[in-house]
Amino acid sequence: MELEIAGKKFDAEIRHAKDLLPVLAYPNELKNDFSAYYMFRDSYYSREDWEKIKKYNLRYDITFIPANKVGKEFIKTYGHYHPEAENGFSYAEIYEVLEGEALFVVQREKDGKIEDVIVVEAKKGDKIIVPPNYGHVTINPSEKELKTANWVCRNFTSIYEPYTERRGACYYYTTDGWVRNENYAHIPEIRFAKPKYDFLIDRDTEMYELVKDIEKLEFLWRPAKHRDLFDRVFEFE
Repeated sequence: MELEIAGKKFDAEIRHAKDLLPVLAYPNELKNDFSAYYMFRDSYYSREDWEKIKKYNLRYDITFIPANKVGKEFIKTYGHYHPEAENGFSYAEIYEVLEGEALFVVQREKDGKIEDVIVVEAKKGDKIIVPPNYGHVTINPSEKELKTANWVCRNFTSIYEPYTERRGACYYYTTDGWVRNENYAHIPEIRFAKPKYDFLIDRDTEMYELVKDIEKLEFLWRPAKHRDLFDRVFEFE
């Protein structure tokens, strides 16, 4: 699959369903492999934008997640954490739902136990800031394709092992609703939330436009400096 932006074609990095076997709720239900999602990394609209994005060590990605299930579980991304950026704070990330609807499962772990798990419900136009020290998974809970974008710092490698070791996030989303992952010794109750981002950008403006004022994204690589920002990124139900 290719993505064309302003006349330039970007090739997809494809994650197949078989690649997700270590984190699926029902791996034995995968009978036939399929393309689970498509990642278009390092996307940009102009060469000038590209040079600016590189200068700030950022990356703008677009991901397509077609509607699908494995057994009763809705299709999802693999899930990962970020390494430390500074002073005990890991790198942050920001997502946007371009089309469809999404569930973001964000969880914070300390000393082998999950301290907090938040499910963020998001629709087209919503921006979701993933705070430092939280791992995250994106789920397509609908019958339509989900398209997301994300801004993230480009100079680190994501950490997938905690999800591999415990077969995914601490909750799965299925046709029966939320199911606890029993591979975790301690699982707190889900806190459901809506994303808050009006202090950064409005709902009707695609967040790619932040390339014009890219220093607003400093919280991605200097999370300790912007710790107060992360206290207001969710509105809990």
